[in-house]
Amino acid sequence: RAIKKCKRNGIQSSICGQAASNPEMATKLVRFGIDSISANIDAVGKIRKIVSDEEKRLMLEAARSN
Repeated sequence: RAIKKCKRNGIQSSICGQAASNPEMATKLVRFGIDSISANIDAVGKIRKIVSDEEKRLMLEAARSN
């Protein structure tokens, strides 16, 4: 809900730390529309790939629905 409210009001949303370093949570956050994720240093590579893949998926879904 917080991410949706931020979007509606033109406020960027971000998260950092342990939750953002969890691959499952990162996937959900991207789907929810989060603007920024800051992961633990040991998870940055994995989370960067997950975010990229999920954003590509979202773009494909949007293109297919149009």
